[in-house]
Amino acid sequence: MLEQGCHLLGDYFEAVKKDFESAAKVFKSNCDERNYAKSCFKFGNFSYLGKGCDDNNLLAFDYYKKACDLNYPDACLHVGVMLTSKEKRPGKDATEIKLDFPNGVRALEKACAGGNIMGCFFASTLYITGVEGVPQDRKKASELSLAACNGGNIYACMNLSRMYKNGDGVEKDEEKANIFKEKAREIRDDMRKKPSIGLQQYT
Repeated sequence: MLEQGCHLLGDYFEAVKKDFESAAKVFKSNCDERNYAKSCFKFGNFSYLGKGCDDNNLLAFDYYKKACDLNYPDACLHVGVMLTSKEKRPGKDATEIKLDFPNGVRALEKACAGGNIMGCFFASTLYITGVEGVPQDRKKASELSLAACNGGNIYACMNLSRMYKNGDGVEKDEEKANIFKEKAREIRDDMRKKPSIGLQQYT
């Protein structure tokens, strides 16, 4: 497929040639001309980081949004985070994305449905507290927390343990509370055994 070949060319420019400007151009054109979701996502990353192109929050968001609309789960996570995060990003482009919690949560849930565990977790936390335009829904929070916990998110397991301990959004169940508490411990212990590789941008 032409679009996949073009994306691989972009990967080659990025990973082998370290020619980020050429990589950015390939990813952008493959997104614009062929609607290849992974290329849209990669150009979103490049725009967000200022890698091979200008640092531009708004442009990054547009390309993440397009990739999400094309059903790329990692892009939906980025859309959701950008629409619901109040943290300001330092950098030469300090343009802020307007907060939109309802659409942000929808994007996070779409990421979750596509298998992105962080999407499940972030959506669950917003339902736990409730935010502007998104009412508190502890039952939905428990369902999303379960998906995140099953995917290995320690914080989701801890949240579930507390929910079952207190009967918050679920039927009170001390046994299940202990099960999820133990699962959180197992994830923690497993994380400690693995060497830290630092934070990485999704690829």
